[in-house]
Amino acid sequence: MSMQQTRGPAGAFNPGISRQVPAFHWVAFLTLCRRELRRMVKMAAAFLIAPALMAAIYFVCFLFGLGGQRGTPEGDAVLSYLVPGLIMLSILLRAAENGGFMLLYSKIEGHIIDELMAPIGAREAVPAYLLAGLVAGMGSGLVVWVASLFFWPLPVAHPVAAIGFALAGALLMALCGLLCGMASTKWDHISAYFTFLFTPLSFLSGLFAPVDKMPESFAALVRLNPLYHAMEGFRHGILGGPMPWGSALFLAIVIVLLYALAAKLYASGWHMKS
Repeated sequence: MSMQQTRGPAGAFNPGISRQVPAFHWVAFLTLCRRELRRMVKMAAAFLIAPALMAAIYFVCFLFGLGGQRGTPEGDAVLSYLVPGLIMLSILLRAAENGGFMLLYSKIEGHIIDELMAPIGAREAVPAYLLAGLVAGMGSGLVVWVASLFFWPLPVAHPVAAIGFALAGALLMALCGLLCGMASTKWDHISAYFTFLFTPLSFLSGLFAPVDKMPESFAALVRLNPLYHAMEGFRHGILGGPMPWGSALFLAIVIVLLYALAAKLYASGWHMKS
């Protein structure tokens, strides 16, 4: 029997091929993951090298800003407090950038139509975008951490807690970036989110100064910032101290709520074709 007789004419229905869409489409999920990861590799300089340079500039500025306190116990404490914050800052911003900019790029270029027409739902697409954001954030944080070892090496007191809070912070910001990517219709929109929302929240999260030293009214507002809890948990993992279980619970609740919102909006096609 010839090959044409076995397969049938081109375009003919073949009952031997299963067309049933599974509850979770693994092929679609892995395809989206590969696409986003390839795109991230092409932009490795933006996600990996630039954050390390920026963290080094921040560190050098603080180093010279300490003046006569350089080399003193107080000055060393400031630098030890700063390094985990710079690592976490890179993780948070890179995770948000990847989640938001990649989705907006697909919308502007029209690639999102292929996703919406294919048997791919929010169950596959949202985790794929978030995984790419996690990889971008953690990769950026790893590079900054390695770079910090040349300037101010710190032992990691609790590695599991440090990795756990880093993953939680990256997932949180990947979700925020994804939501902003859905809401945006042009590059100016998502740039505004970073300028007026993400960057201020990152800097007002105990990045440069302990929240306990702030005025109580202002400290209470900072503690409502989810990024503060990511910073505090990661700093605990690096420097030690009591485990911030309250921060872990707070992050878990916020992540679950944001994931549910992102999945619902993606499934409804909110702003996906505009």
